Amino acid sequence: RRLAMLGLAVFTLAATPALAVGKGRDVSWGRAGVSFDQYRADALECGNRAYGAEVDVPPYGPASAWGGWIVPGWVWTSLTPGRVPVYTSTYVDAYRHHAWWHTVDQLQAIVDSCLVEKGYQRFRLTSAQMRTLRRLERDSPERHHYLYSLGSDANVLAAQTIGERRRGPPSIAADRS
Repeated sequence: RRLAMLGLAVFTLAATPALAVGKGRDVSWGRAGVSFDQYRADALECGNRAYGAEVDVPPYGPASAWGGWIVPGWVWTSLTPGRVPVYTSTYVDAYRHHAWWHTVDQLQAIVDSCLVEKGYQRFRLTSAQMRTLRRLERDSPERHHYLYSLGSDANVLAAQTIGERRRGPPSIAADRS
């Protein structure tokens, strides 16, 4: 039972607006006609694919907006998690965000790929659906069932399906890599 709840929580992470980096707040996943038990099983399987996956955090470069131009170029091209010759709280926070963003993006890509393989589609929640979702406690059975009811409804998917999400760092991070 605990493993099933873990799987449902992982699917909720992928299927709700909870993950700010991996997907939009108003994006979820669904498959028309899927049973709730299959929905839970797919959640567990897709979540397990991402669990323990290796991620690659690319080198983090300068951001001219905060004065990175005064440090020699070799400093920026040699940065790795274990070698940071310039250590400031601003830089550390920015690097942590950079690493976190790439980690979440890569793990979300694994979950996304698994869901697509299983026939799930991304769809955008309407503002009315988002209002209802906000009233439901995160990780509650009511919230899980509400998202399931939307994601298994062929009419919702037909009207609200969206294309594949754009991958890559946010524009501010793109200047740094």
